[in-house]
Amino acid sequence: MTLLFTATGAALACGPNQRALVAALPEGSVVPAGNFIGPYPLSISGLSGWWDAGILSGLRDVNGLPVVASGSVVGSLFDKSGNSKSLLPYHIAADTTPVVTIATPRVNGYLGAVGAPDAAIATYGPTLDPDWGLAHEGFELGAGVGWTRYLVWTRPNLRQATYYGNAEPIPLVHCTASNSTILQTDSAGTNLTLFPGTASLTVLSTAVTRRHSHAVIMRNTPGVGVDVWLDGVQVASAIANPLGVTANGQVLFLHDGTAQGSAQCWFHEAATWEHALSAADIASLVACQARWVLGPRKGVNLLMMGQSNAAWFGVSGGALALAQGIAWYCGAASYAVSESLSGTYSAPDRYTVIFGHPISNSSPPIFPVGAANGTFITNPGDGSDPSTWAAGPDFAAVTAFLNGASAIVPVMDDADIGFVLWPWSEQDSTMPYANKALYKATVLRLLLLTRNLLGRSAAQLPLLAWNAIPYETNDGVQMVRESMNDLAADPVNNISMFIDQTADSNPLNSIYNPATGVFFGGDPQHRDQPDLLRYGRIGAHVAGRLAVAQGLSDSIVVSALPATGLPAKGGPQIAHVYRASNTSLVLTVAHDSGNDLLLPLQAADGAGFAVMDGGTVAAPGPIISAIAAVRVDATHITVTLASAISNPSSDVSFFYPYGSTQIGRGNAVTDNASSISPPANWNIGNDLGSAWSVNMPLQATTYPITLSDTPQ
Repeated sequence: MTLLFTATGAALACGPNQRALVAALPEGSVVPAGNFIGPYPLSISGLSGWWDAGILSGLRDVNGLPVVASGSVVGSLFDKSGNSKSLLPYHIAADTTPVVTIATPRVNGYLGAVGAPDAAIATYGPTLDPDWGLAHEGFELGAGVGWTRYLVWTRPNLRQATYYGNAEPIPLVHCTASNSTILQTDSAGTNLTLFPGTASLTVLSTAVTRRHSHAVIMRNTPGVGVDVWLDGVQVASAIANPLGVTANGQVLFLHDGTAQGSAQCWFHEAATWEHALSAADIASLVACQARWVLGPRKGVNLLMMGQSNAAWFGVSGGALALAQGIAWYCGAASYAVSESLSGTYSAPDRYTVIFGHPISNSSPPIFPVGAANGTFITNPGDGSDPSTWAAGPDFAAVTAFLNGASAIVPVMDDADIGFVLWPWSEQDSTMPYANKALYKATVLRLLLLTRNLLGRSAAQLPLLAWNAIPYETNDGVQMVRESMNDLAADPVNNISMFIDQTADSNPLNSIYNPATGVFFGGDPQHRDQPDLLRYGRIGAHVAGRLAVAQGLSDSIVVSALPATGLPAKGGPQIAHVYRASNTSLVLTVAHDSGNDLLLPLQAADGAGFAVMDGGTVAAPGPIISAIAAVRVDATHITVTLASAISNPSSDVSFFYPYGSTQIGRGNAVTDNASSISPPANWNIGNDLGSAWSVNMPLQATTYPITLSDTPQ
């Protein structure tokens, strides 16, 4: 290809609002977000330093070798200018083991960052170490020398988890030669300030949001002063530089050199020039910022409600993994789960999760009807429509958790709640099948009260629910599965099933042999923690796509979602069951993101497959379990039953699984999604870890499938 240049490094336009490539892409990179191909700081003459954490090629490990995977420990940021001035992690607490610097993906669209996330979440994830920054061995910031400095950062949240400094301003650039912060942002306020604490103090912006990404350019011209551009707009001109003729020493990014003096921000990119850039060069540097999403950013917050398995879902890390996965889809800056277990806060009680409690007191004998027996909503026992039922004491605790003088969740976090999350079905699934209409009405009533509490419509606040877990009664579990299927099918309700197969799990604390898939013992009323964590990771696909599609996203828009290659439903689904003989059935499976079927461990022995030979869920007939299952081809499985079917196919119902049957961990039929190459920029296993790259389980049947006498 031939390019025409109007000047060195400046190519003619090659189409409307398009540029031809004017420089080689950075070492080892691919085009990151959208179709951005430059310019990069390297195209501006006189570059003295350039550090890019957006892609892995700019990072080195502790041995000086290139970082090759997201989530890796970073030892330095490579100087892409060629001047060998690396940025090094900085910690003031030399007598303690510092939190390591991590290459973190998808902090800004598809682009990453470096920072020091703490494993413990203080108030909002990620919690960044309050004693982390980056250090440069030294460059000039004095008044008597021309220079230009460029920085891009993301703040995921206000300062948190410090001993006393959560409300203190956050330092962005600090000069150790003068022991002064050059640029800082308020934590409690909204100001971005140049030269704080000096006679040259200048407020560059009064609209800095709690959560943001910004790019700043500072240019010093001797005898003139400092000019500043924020996100490409000039916000200051000829500000007197108070640092004296020279101030050349160690420079800290995102730290001020004091104990717990970190900005608690992600570092994206910085560059330096040892002269004042011209107006044309400033314009080029502003163009470099187009690769970043700048301005206010969003977080993902899930309001979790439920009973004991919801509590275990939180303890296992499943809820936080779900939030993290949604944030990955949205390109969100942060993520969190708002929830509290009963008994944590009192006077007044403030919780969202309470062991053993259903949605309403409609499941005697433990929860008999009556005004004195309310749970989240109160069934008065007078036959009234559930849409008129009052909130119960548990919902009062939810209200106090979110609102009022004693609220645990700050008002600004209320605004971040993007989903209601219900990993919840246990006690409600002890109701008889005949209570189906009542149960559905209670779901809608509690959901309406919760949405009203947050001031949201159904369209603004989706509910994430799970397929009912195995629990005590068969017909009650089936009732809940069918009810949630019905409610989710009506778009007006804005309900989605984040996980459609929960029987592929073990009882809590059971003894499990991963070589055979056999388990025994444990607590059958609760799911094991490894399974709950896996549900959070699997469910992130459905929930994440929903968030983007419903406009709840941050830096990744709906048009960026791949049409194929990622799970849309959370796993393959049984579409048809052909009765080949009285003991042999052929299943037709519709794929989601995979293209083949796997039958591991007990799946080959037919685990979970069953038919009801006559009867209905409300009045069950005999249940015949499967004893074998064999892959026929990529979309068909043959299932062998333990005994022959006696009824006509129209009277035989197929289940996977039936009622409270437990398939067990590793024993479900799955697709081969983990071996399929994902679309470009959408490799969740590469970004969040290999545990996120899994084969998706065959979805449970919500309603049973009637057998067919016609093959498909």
